[in-house]
Amino acid sequence: MTSMNTGNIVLKMKPSTSGFLKRYLLSFTPFLLLQAAEAARTRLLTVVPQVPLFLANTLTLLFLVAVLIVSWVLRSPEAIASTILSLLLPVALPIFFKGVSTLEEVVVGYSSWLPTSAIVASLLTMLAVEVGRRSISYEVTESGVLLKAGVWRRQEQSIPYNSIGRIVLEQSVLGRILNYGTIILVSPAEWGAEYYTRSLEARASRMGLSLGLDYARTLKEVSRDPSKCLYGVKDPKRVRGEIEARIQAVYRAELDQARYLKDLRDKIVGG
Repeated sequence: MTSMNTGNIVLKMKPSTSGFLKRYLLSFTPFLLLQAAEAARTRLLTVVPQVPLFLANTLTLLFLVAVLIVSWVLRSPEAIASTILSLLLPVALPIFFKGVSTLEEVVVGYSSWLPTSAIVASLLTMLAVEVGRRSISYEVTESGVLLKAGVWRRQEQSIPYNSIGRIVLEQSVLGRILNYGTIILVSPAEWGAEYYTRSLEARASRMGLSLGLDYARTLKEVSRDPSKCLYGVKDPKRVRGEIEARIQAVYRAELDQARYLKDLRDKIVGG
Protein backbone atom coordinates (compact mmCIF):
# COMPACT_ATOMS: atom_id res chain seq x y z
CA MET A 1 0.00 0.00 0.00
CA THR A 2 1.07 3.58 -0.49
CA SER A 3 2.42 5.48 2.50
CA MET A 4 0.50 8.39 3.93
CA ASN A 5 0.60 10.99 6.64
CA THR A 6 -1.83 9.53 9.18
CA GLY A 7 -2.93 12.91 10.56
CA ASN A 8 -5.22 13.18 13.56
CA ILE A 9 -6.61 9.90 14.90
CA VAL A 10 -10.40 9.85 14.85
CA LEU A 11 -10.94 6.31 16.13
CA LYS A 12 -8.56 3.73 17.57
CA MET A 13 -9.70 0.16 18.23
CA LYS A 14 -8.79 -3.51 18.44
CA PRO A 15 -10.67 -6.67 17.47
CA SER A 16 -13.08 -7.42 20.31
CA THR A 17 -12.95 -10.64 22.32
CA SER A 18 -16.50 -11.39 21.22
CA GLY A 19 -15.42 -10.86 17.61
CA PHE A 20 -12.72 -13.51 18.11
CA LEU A 21 -15.11 -16.00 19.75
CA LYS A 22 -15.22 -18.23 16.67
CA ARG A 23 -11.42 -18.36 16.55
CA TYR A 24 -11.25 -19.31 20.23
CA LEU A 25 -13.71 -22.13 19.65
CA LEU A 26 -11.81 -23.37 16.59
CA SER A 27 -8.74 -23.69 18.81
CA PHE A 28 -10.58 -26.45 20.69
CA THR A 29 -11.47 -28.37 17.51
CA PRO A 30 -9.29 -31.44 18.22
CA PHE A 31 -10.37 -31.63 21.86
CA LEU A 32 -14.10 -31.47 21.04
CA LEU A 33 -13.88 -33.87 18.13
CA LEU A 34 -11.63 -36.23 20.09
CA GLN A 35 -14.38 -36.48 22.71
CA ALA A 36 -16.81 -37.45 19.96
CA ALA A 37 -14.31 -39.98 18.58
CA GLU A 38 -13.76 -41.44 22.05
CA ALA A 39 -17.50 -41.83 22.56
CA ALA A 40 -17.79 -43.55 19.16
CA ARG A 41 -14.85 -45.83 19.98
CA THR A 42 -16.37 -46.79 23.34
CA ARG A 43 -19.64 -47.54 21.60
CA LEU A 44 -17.82 -49.65 19.00
CA LEU A 45 -16.03 -51.68 21.69
CA THR A 46 -19.33 -52.21 23.48
CA VAL A 47 -21.14 -53.42 20.38
CA VAL A 48 -18.23 -55.38 18.94
CA PRO A 49 -16.01 -56.40 21.88
CA GLN A 50 -13.70 -58.48 19.71
CA VAL A 51 -12.40 -55.41 17.88
CA PRO A 52 -8.70 -55.13 18.78
CA LEU A 53 -7.82 -52.13 20.93
CA PHE A 54 -5.01 -51.29 18.51
CA LEU A 55 -7.53 -50.98 15.66
CA ALA A 56 -9.81 -48.74 17.75
CA ASN A 57 -6.85 -46.50 18.62
CA THR A 58 -5.84 -46.38 14.97
CA LEU A 59 -9.34 -45.25 14.01
CA THR A 60 -9.08 -42.42 16.55
CA LEU A 61 -5.76 -41.33 15.06
CA LEU A 62 -7.16 -41.46 11.53
CA PHE A 63 -10.09 -39.35 12.71
CA LEU A 64 -7.70 -36.63 13.87
CA VAL A 65 -5.85 -36.75 10.56
CA ALA A 66 -9.20 -36.34 8.77
CA VAL A 67 -9.95 -33.33 10.98
CA LEU A 68 -6.60 -31.83 9.97
CA ILE A 69 -7.41 -32.26 6.27
CA VAL A 70 -10.88 -30.72 6.66
CA SER A 71 -9.40 -27.80 8.62
CA TRP A 72 -6.93 -27.20 5.80
CA VAL A 73 -9.69 -27.26 3.18
CA LEU A 74 -11.79 -24.83 5.23
CA ARG A 75 -8.73 -22.62 5.78
CA SER A 76 -8.90 -22.50 9.57
CA PRO A 77 -5.39 -21.77 10.94
CA GLU A 78 -6.56 -22.23 14.53
CA ALA A 79 -7.94 -25.71 13.92
CA ILE A 80 -4.89 -26.66 11.85
CA ALA A 81 -2.42 -25.52 14.52
CA SER A 82 -4.23 -27.18 17.43
CA THR A 83 -4.72 -30.44 15.51
CA ILE A 84 -1.05 -30.64 14.48
CA LEU A 85 -0.02 -30.03 18.09
CA SER A 86 -2.46 -32.72 19.23
CA LEU A 87 -0.78 -35.17 16.88
CA LEU A 88 2.78 -34.21 17.89
CA LEU A 89 2.48 -33.81 21.67
CA PRO A 90 1.84 -37.54 22.39
CA VAL A 91 5.40 -38.07 21.20
CA ALA A 92 6.94 -35.24 23.25
CA LEU A 93 4.95 -35.43 26.50
CA PRO A 94 5.85 -39.00 27.55
CA ILE A 95 9.53 -38.27 26.85
CA PHE A 96 9.40 -35.10 28.95
CA PHE A 97 7.31 -36.32 31.89
CA LYS A 98 8.08 -40.06 32.07
CA GLY A 99 11.48 -40.27 30.49
CA VAL A 100 10.35 -42.64 27.73
CA SER A 101 13.34 -43.32 25.58
CA THR A 102 12.44 -46.03 23.08
CA LEU A 103 10.32 -45.72 19.96
CA GLU A 104 8.34 -48.80 20.95
CA GLU A 105 7.27 -47.21 24.24
CA VAL A 106 6.20 -44.05 22.43
CA VAL A 107 4.13 -45.98 19.88
CA VAL A 108 2.46 -48.16 22.54
CA GLY A 109 1.51 -45.21 24.71
CA TYR A 110 0.65 -42.80 21.90
CA SER A 111 -3.15 -43.16 22.04
CA SER A 112 -3.26 -42.88 25.84
CA TRP A 113 -1.65 -39.44 25.61
CA LEU A 114 -4.00 -38.10 22.93
CA PRO A 115 -6.71 -36.73 25.31
CA THR A 116 -4.14 -34.84 27.39
CA SER A 117 -2.37 -33.63 24.27
CA ALA A 118 -5.63 -32.34 22.80
CA ILE A 119 -6.33 -30.26 25.91
CA VAL A 120 -2.80 -28.84 26.03
CA ALA A 121 -2.77 -28.14 22.28
CA SER A 122 -6.15 -26.39 22.43
CA LEU A 123 -5.11 -24.17 25.34
CA LEU A 124 -1.79 -23.27 23.72
CA THR A 125 -3.50 -22.43 20.44
CA MET A 126 -6.12 -20.28 22.17
CA LEU A 127 -3.35 -18.46 24.04
CA ALA A 128 -1.57 -17.79 20.73
CA VAL A 129 -4.83 -16.52 19.21
CA GLU A 130 -5.31 -14.13 22.13
CA VAL A 131 -1.72 -12.85 21.88
CA GLY A 132 -2.29 -12.30 18.17
CA ARG A 133 -5.54 -10.43 18.87
CA ARG A 134 -3.83 -8.12 21.34
CA SER A 135 -1.12 -7.32 18.79
CA ILE A 136 -3.68 -5.94 16.30
CA SER A 137 -4.79 -2.32 16.28
CA TYR A 138 -6.80 -0.22 13.83
CA GLU A 139 -6.74 3.56 13.46
CA VAL A 140 -9.17 5.72 11.52
CA THR A 141 -7.43 9.03 10.87
CA GLU A 142 -8.19 12.15 8.88
CA SER A 143 -6.02 10.85 6.03
CA GLY A 144 -6.88 7.15 5.91
CA VAL A 145 -7.05 3.87 7.79
CA LEU A 146 -3.99 2.31 9.44
CA LEU A 147 -3.84 -1.43 10.24
CA LYS A 148 -1.11 -2.80 12.54
CA ALA A 149 -0.64 -6.48 13.36
CA GLY A 150 1.96 -9.06 14.26
CA VAL A 151 3.97 -10.22 17.26
CA TRP A 152 7.21 -11.55 15.80
CA ARG A 153 6.82 -9.96 12.39
CA ARG A 154 5.17 -6.56 12.70
CA GLN A 155 3.10 -5.41 9.72
CA GLU A 156 1.60 -1.97 9.13
CA GLN A 157 -0.67 -1.12 6.23
CA SER A 158 -1.95 2.36 5.50
CA ILE A 159 -4.97 2.80 3.25
CA PRO A 160 -5.65 6.34 1.98
CA TYR A 161 -9.34 7.16 1.54
CA ASN A 162 -8.93 7.84 -2.17
CA SER A 163 -7.81 4.20 -2.67
CA ILE A 164 -10.98 2.71 -1.13
CA GLY A 165 -13.51 1.64 -3.74
CA ARG A 166 -16.17 0.07 -1.53
CA ILE A 167 -16.79 -0.94 2.08
CA VAL A 168 -18.16 -4.35 3.09
CA LEU A 169 -19.73 -4.75 6.53
CA GLU A 170 -20.29 -8.30 7.79
CA GLN A 171 -22.25 -9.14 10.93
CA SER A 172 -23.43 -12.56 12.07
CA VAL A 173 -26.56 -13.01 14.17
CA LEU A 174 -24.40 -13.07 17.30
CA GLY A 175 -22.54 -10.03 16.00
CA ARG A 176 -25.76 -8.07 15.68
CA ILE A 177 -26.75 -9.06 19.22
CA LEU A 178 -23.37 -8.20 20.76
CA ASN A 179 -22.76 -5.26 18.38
CA TYR A 180 -19.55 -6.33 16.68
CA GLY A 181 -18.68 -6.96 13.05
CA THR A 182 -16.01 -6.99 10.37
CA ILE A 183 -15.38 -4.07 8.01
CA ILE A 184 -13.57 -4.92 4.77
CA LEU A 185 -12.04 -2.12 2.72
CA VAL A 186 -11.79 -3.00 -0.97
CA SER A 187 -9.81 -0.80 -3.33
CA PRO A 188 -10.83 -0.14 -6.94
CA ALA A 189 -8.08 -2.63 -7.87
CA GLU A 190 -9.70 -5.02 -5.39
CA TRP A 191 -6.80 -5.07 -2.90
CA GLY A 192 -7.75 -7.46 -0.14
CA ALA A 193 -9.29 -9.94 -2.58
CA GLU A 194 -7.96 -13.47 -2.77
CA TYR A 195 -8.58 -16.55 -4.90
CA TYR A 196 -9.23 -19.97 -3.48
CA THR A 197 -10.16 -23.29 -5.01
CA ARG A 198 -12.24 -26.06 -3.48
CA SER A 199 -12.45 -29.43 -5.11
CA LEU A 200 -14.24 -32.70 -4.54
CA GLU A 201 -13.03 -35.94 -6.07
CA ALA A 202 -14.44 -39.45 -5.90
CA ARG A 203 -13.06 -42.47 -7.75
CA ALA A 204 -13.91 -46.14 -7.90
CA SER A 205 -12.02 -48.94 -9.60
CA ARG A 206 -13.18 -52.40 -10.55
CA MET A 207 -11.27 -54.95 -12.64
CA GLY A 208 -8.86 -52.35 -13.90
CA LEU A 209 -11.62 -49.94 -14.96
CA SER A 210 -11.79 -46.55 -13.28
CA LEU A 211 -14.76 -44.24 -12.91
CA GLY A 212 -14.04 -40.77 -11.61
CA LEU A 213 -16.00 -37.69 -10.63
CA ASP A 214 -14.17 -34.40 -10.27
CA TYR A 215 -15.56 -31.07 -9.18
CA ALA A 216 -13.60 -27.87 -8.71
CA ARG A 217 -14.73 -24.36 -7.94
CA THR A 218 -12.60 -21.24 -7.94
CA LEU A 219 -13.93 -18.13 -6.28
CA LYS A 220 -12.60 -14.68 -5.64
CA GLU A 221 -13.44 -13.09 -2.33
CA VAL A 222 -12.19 -10.31 -0.08
CA SER A 223 -9.78 -11.32 2.65
CA ARG A 224 -11.04 -11.69 6.21
CA ASP A 225 -7.56 -11.89 7.65
CA PRO A 226 -7.54 -9.66 10.79
CA SER A 227 -4.38 -7.96 9.51
CA LYS A 228 -6.08 -6.95 6.24
CA CYS A 229 -9.48 -5.75 7.45
CA LEU A 230 -11.11 -4.30 10.55
CA TYR A 231 -11.97 -7.66 12.05
CA GLY A 232 -14.55 -8.13 14.80
CA VAL A 233 -14.62 -4.50 15.94
CA LYS A 234 -17.19 -3.08 18.32
CA ASP A 235 -19.90 -0.73 17.00
CA PRO A 236 -19.02 -1.44 13.35
CA LYS A 237 -21.76 0.76 11.87
CA ARG A 238 -20.32 3.81 13.60
CA VAL A 239 -16.83 2.92 12.36
CA ARG A 240 -18.14 2.45 8.82
CA GLY A 241 -19.93 5.80 9.04
CA GLU A 242 -16.74 7.60 10.07
CA ILE A 243 -14.83 6.06 7.16
CA GLU A 244 -17.58 6.76 4.61
CA ALA A 245 -17.85 10.39 5.72
CA ARG A 246 -14.14 10.92 5.08
CA ILE A 247 -14.24 9.13 1.74
CA GLN A 248 -17.06 11.42 0.65
CA ALA A 249 -15.09 14.44 1.85
CA VAL A 250 -12.16 13.37 -0.34
CA TYR A 251 -14.44 12.96 -3.36
CA ARG A 252 -16.07 16.34 -2.71
CA ALA A 253 -12.66 17.97 -2.51
CA GLU A 254 -11.64 16.36 -5.80
CA LEU A 255 -14.88 17.52 -7.45
CA ASP A 256 -14.43 21.05 -6.11
CA GLN A 257 -10.89 21.09 -7.45
CA ALA A 258 -12.06 19.84 -10.84
CA ARG A 259 -14.76 22.54 -10.97
CA TYR A 260 -12.24 25.22 -9.99
CA LEU A 261 -9.83 24.13 -12.73
CA LYS A 262 -12.66 24.02 -15.26
CA ASP A 263 -13.81 27.53 -14.30
CA LEU A 264 -10.23 28.78 -14.46
CA ARG A 265 -9.79 27.26 -17.93
CA ASP A 266 -13.06 28.80 -19.13
CA LYS A 267 -11.97 32.23 -17.93
CA ILE A 268 -8.61 31.93 -19.66
CA VAL A 269 -10.21 30.72 -22.88
CA GLY A 270 -12.99 33.28 -22.71
CA GLY A 271 -10.68 36.11 -21.76
